[in-house]
Amino acid sequence: MTIKIYNTLTRKKEIFKPINEKQLKMYVCGVTVYDDVHIGHACSYIYYDILLNYFKYFHNYDILYVRNITDVGHLTDDQDAGEDKVEKRARERKKHPMELVYTYTHKMWKYFDLLKLTRPNIEPFASGHIIEMQDWIKKMLENGYAYNINGNIYYDISKFKDYGKFSKINIEELEKNTRFTNDPNKKNIADFALWIKAEENHILKWNSPWGIGYPGWHLECSVMGCKYLGDHFDIHGGGVEHVFPHHQNEIAQNYGYFQHKVVNYWVHSALLTVNGKKMGKSLGNSITIENFLENNSAESLRYLISSGHYRKPQNYTDKSIIDAKNTLEKLNMFIKRIQNINSEKENPNIQQIIDTTISNFSKAMDDDLNTSSAWAEIHFLVKEVNKSLENNKISIKQSKEILDFLKKVNMVFKVFCFNKQNEKECIEKKLKISKEQIKKLIETRKKLRDKKKWEESDTIRDKLKENGIILFDGKEETTWAYE
Repeated sequence: MTIKIYNTLTRKKEIFKPINEKQLKMYVCGVTVYDDVHIGHACSYIYYDILLNYFKYFHNYDILYVRNITDVGHLTDDQDAGEDKVEKRARERKKHPMELVYTYTHKMWKYFDLLKLTRPNIEPFASGHIIEMQDWIKKMLENGYAYNINGNIYYDISKFKDYGKFSKINIEELEKNTRFTNDPNKKNIADFALWIKAEENHILKWNSPWGIGYPGWHLECSVMGCKYLGDHFDIHGGGVEHVFPHHQNEIAQNYGYFQHKVVNYWVHSALLTVNGKKMGKSLGNSITIENFLENNSAESLRYLISSGHYRKPQNYTDKSIIDAKNTLEKLNMFIKRIQNINSEKENPNIQQIIDTTISNFSKAMDDDLNTSSAWAEIHFLVKEVNKSLENNKISIKQSKEILDFLKKVNMVFKVFCFNKQNEKECIEKKLKISKEQIKKLIETRKKLRDKKKWEESDTIRDKLKENGIILFDGKEETTWAYE
């Protein structure tokens, strides 16, 4: 079977051809760790999680997945002006920038784990690759793609004839684009910084052959991607907002260093809106993953996101997440029903539906990760099988085939609930606490909270946390999850 992926580089779907047979080498731009991760981050990384797991479990690819952590150099206007986002937030919080990075990196890992995101094989920090970045700059200076102006090293876009082609940017119009700083020292208005001379009060800075400074944001991803994946790899992913200037500049840097194309397929996910508006703190509609999980499940968000196509904007509303929860309840009820099948008589009509669903599911996913069509196939299966279940016309063998298929699907989407054999015994052995005990402790804690005995109720929360249980206090009830 062939997989087609939409390549931003060519603006069309292309048959995926790996560089190394049955290996997928993928780099995805990671988070700038200056604040809590939000559901916009979740939306993008859920899509890439689905992509890599589909390659792994349905096409048997070996995965080498790199996602970076940006802890320096990402300026507030995404180009060469403004303040470093980490330093700016650290000053506001009266913390050292690296303390802020430590705090939000660990929170990111915690909540990404709760969202069931597959951890990357390698997750490098930008600040740990300063030497490699300086080596890249030296090479680009030698190759004539960069120049030094008073300790600031700029990439000379005039030396890369294809600059702007990837992002469909008209170079002549860039002067009108306020995202660029009109530095009179630049040869071209759109030349971008590879190394920035640090002001005296700047904290995150390093010695270099050109003076004390820090790297440009765009350079970081080129260096880290190629260090761990080599000078030619399969997929580079990110949000659609990265197309320009970030990924356009990465392509230019890659060529300035290697003199050849590095990435075969550039993949971009669309932005998430909240109630039809762009999400942002200034608009008061930013939702952190932490806040989301206080009242909702990871599975409901994963279903909501995967029910749309990664290249089409998704809109988050209270109704959409309620609908997602209700849909999952129905799907999980269906799973419970077919787990209890005890008939030996096979239904030929059902067998045809099973075979068609499995085939059409793969066709949809192979077609540029069309998750919305893939879900439509699963819903069709559920609807048709439910009809037969009313008359007990399905065999144990057929129910097992359906369950095996859905379990495989769940390795990609991670939304279903299956009853595992000896689950209670395994959980109790691991956590030394039973579900019944957890339920009783939550009930006791609720009574204490109703009486405003906060210290005693916090003791129960702490006890559960010691046993690997996290509580989520909702408006009507408290739910829990494994840490």
